[in-house]
Amino acid sequence: LDGWSYADVLPYFRKAEDFAGGKTEFHGAGGPLKVNWGEKSGHPLYRGIIEAGRQAWHKVTPDFNGADQEGFGRYQLTINDGQRWSAARGYLTPIAGTRRNLSVVTGARVHRIVVANGRAVGVEYSLGSNGSGRGKPVQCVRAAREVLLCAGAFQSPQILQLSGIGDPEKLKGHGIAPVHALKGVGENLQDHLDVTLNWACTQPVSLYNEIRGLRQLKVGLQYMLTGKGTGRQNGLEAGAFLKSRPDLDRPDLQIHFVIAIMQEHAKVQVKRDGFTLHVCQLRPESRGRVGLVNANPYADPSILTNFLGTEEDRRVVREGIRMARHVAAQDALAPYRGEEIWPGAHVQSDDEIDAWVRAKGETIYHPVGTAKMGLPSDPTAVVDKDCKVIGLEGLRVVDASVIPLLIGGNTNAPTIMIAEKIADVIRGREALAAVA
Repeated sequence: LDGWSYADVLPYFRKAEDFAGGKTEFHGAGGPLKVNWGEKSGHPLYRGIIEAGRQAWHKVTPDFNGADQEGFGRYQLTINDGQRWSAARGYLTPIAGTRRNLSVVTGARVHRIVVANGRAVGVEYSLGSNGSGRGKPVQCVRAAREVLLCAGAFQSPQILQLSGIGDPEKLKGHGIAPVHALKGVGENLQDHLDVTLNWACTQPVSLYNEIRGLRQLKVGLQYMLTGKGTGRQNGLEAGAFLKSRPDLDRPDLQIHFVIAIMQEHAKVQVKRDGFTLHVCQLRPESRGRVGLVNANPYADPSILTNFLGTEEDRRVVREGIRMARHVAAQDALAPYRGEEIWPGAHVQSDDEIDAWVRAKGETIYHPVGTAKMGLPSDPTAVVDKDCKVIGLEGLRVVDASVIPLLIGGNTNAPTIMIAEKIADVIRGREALAAVA
């Protein structure tokens, strides 16, 4: 699509960024999004995993967001002064209460986008974002120019379908009168599957040693009162981007290294020293969908991720697990490495690994694609290159749902880049100059 090449979008990544390392060919400085190196990068386990990657004949890269992504290295984090630096903190907080043309309404639930004569003219909503909003008056805000839908890869397609925009037959099945036929709405869902492997740590250097027992209270109080100490870190400051096959032109696996035992996204507490290797499949072939359960705007949408839907997807995850084990077995981690706790050394064959991944694999929260950007001639496309809903006036979707193909990394910065770029389009500004 015109305007969305690497050369076109890099300037918007740089515009959004305020990198602690300063402005470079690949990084920006002075933007709203704070990006910093982790504060615990000298930790022996972080040093150990990077050296173990080198010993396993992988590359070591100084900057995952630089010229070469492949290899082991340190992550850059959207954390500033010990706190997560969200898009809200970067963009909304500095201007809250200062602009007459901006009103922020929280705790609201959108019912539908109002469409009249082929144009989006407003949004109906009620206060109360969960069941508490049932029965409350429906309010309508009218659009002077456009409606911008930015509800994410799950709820943007849900709101479109509640508004009568989508596959007519599916809409009729829920008693919704079709307003605009777009069969791609809710289709093409892609997400990153993540599985974790845990090892015991033979020395008391993991986060567990710092937060066990009453030490957890000390960490919490220290952070609340001074903003310092262990509570400032996220425990995930090193990792890797790897290829499951040497002939690939780019990585299709990501490793997150955590200096603690993490299972089921920390919902399971394992009270012992240890470390974790997350294995994340970056470029799945499988496609899922997001649909309606019914016409109730308070009902959660139906989500089919369809993880591991192809043999290639299963192969990549298996290879990632075996590569993670190979790295963990290197001499650099020998002073700390105990037994493999999860899934355990008994899980070895393809069938055993597949069964374990199906039982324990999870999302890593990077859904995209359900309002796919594409050419108007593409029957699966929902928005055009300017994020306008194809065939309707006055409606754009501007969030991760428009990303047509899942990227090989986190989706936060790319979504901010899209918003920055479309903001220029909406305001009629000339696009930032493409890099040479």
